Amino acid sequence: MDTKRVFSTISSYAFFLFGFTSIILGSALPAIEKSFGIDHQIAGILLSLPTISFMLSAVVVSSLSNRVGPFKLLAMGTFFITSGLIVLALSRSFWLLLLGSLTLSFGTGTTETSIGIGVSGLKYRKPARALNLMHSLFALGCIISPFIVAAFLVDYRSWWKPFLVALFAATFLLFFTPVLFKIPFKGTREKTSYYRKEVFSQKIFWLILAGVFLYVAYEIGFTSWLSSFVFESKGIEMRYASIFPALLWTGILIGRLITGFVVEKLGYELSLLILTLISFVSFAMALLLKSAIPIAVAVIFSGIGFSGTYPTLQAILISTMKRGIGFAIGVFTVAASLGGAMANYSVGFLGHVFGMNAGILFILVLIALEIIVALVIMRHKAVKDSG
Repeated sequence: MDTKRVFSTISSYAFFLFGFTSIILGSALPAIEKSFGIDHQIAGILLSLPTISFMLSAVVVSSLSNRVGPFKLLAMGTFFITSGLIVLALSRSFWLLLLGSLTLSFGTGTTETSIGIGVSGLKYRKPARALNLMHSLFALGCIISPFIVAAFLVDYRSWWKPFLVALFAATFLLFFTPVLFKIPFKGTREKTSYYRKEVFSQKIFWLILAGVFLYVAYEIGFTSWLSSFVFESKGIEMRYASIFPALLWTGILIGRLITGFVVEKLGYELSLLILTLISFVSFAMALLLKSAIPIAVAVIFSGIGFSGTYPTLQAILISTMKRGIGFAIGVFTVAASLGGAMANYSVGFLGHVFGMNAGILFILVLIALEIIVALVIMRHKAVKDSG
């Protein structure tokens, strides 16, 4: 059994399902708000709370990874994803919607953290390429999902139907889980936090945390609120507005397929800076443009800018941390989920108080801060190489 190939295949499909499910809530958000009679601020809370279970999953996985191993933990993640989708497909109340979202988020968090640790443990020769290609399947799921939402969103009461389609897709992943138990892993009794002081003492680790916090904040913030933004601020019909996240993730898919090969040649740090600059310019154009087609083009280019940022940051982490990688990736995932929670609530709050344009403008500020972080990471690398 080619362990890397099997792990890559299962992980790629898991990322596809992760992307497919994560985009549904944002795409159907205008219908959900109308169905349950909630405003942007409450919707922001609905989008933010599942990140708590996402963070919890990162803590659980990083704590158990040395003893249980990332492969069995990945199998556990698929179980929680399926359970969450069952609740979402059957729910007709706001509280069941929230419960299903929390369960689903725990599963996707478990999946993502386990895959990162697995890539490190299997010692891929080019981790950035492997991660970018795996994450490209996440983007593919995000592209397909809004079209499923648009097809089933015949009225605002149909918001739950896309989750039923996702549940059907999740059953295929369950068939692969027995293979994960056959991947050899030699556990240890060593706690993953054993190297905590060593990890925390490295400046590059804190820069990476800042980078992933900001990136996930503007990626999740824009993905979740994009449909509402073009519907309210640009006057695009609700059903067509739900497709715009697919355009964003089309750009991300294109970008990840490219960066998966280019990032190793350009270098991680330079690639990170180029991506953030593309993100800033394209996102600013999406804010300024008025008609649907130019906005759609700007959104696609924003996705290209977004594309390789997360896997490149994770590759920098894996290549930098010589010891304590399980703990480091767990903290990395927590920082990412904190960024998503902060952005979803902040955009919703600003949209409720000042209008949706103000919430989206906040995302542009986050991208500007990411450019600064990328520059500091480049400088840190240059100083280290010269020393």
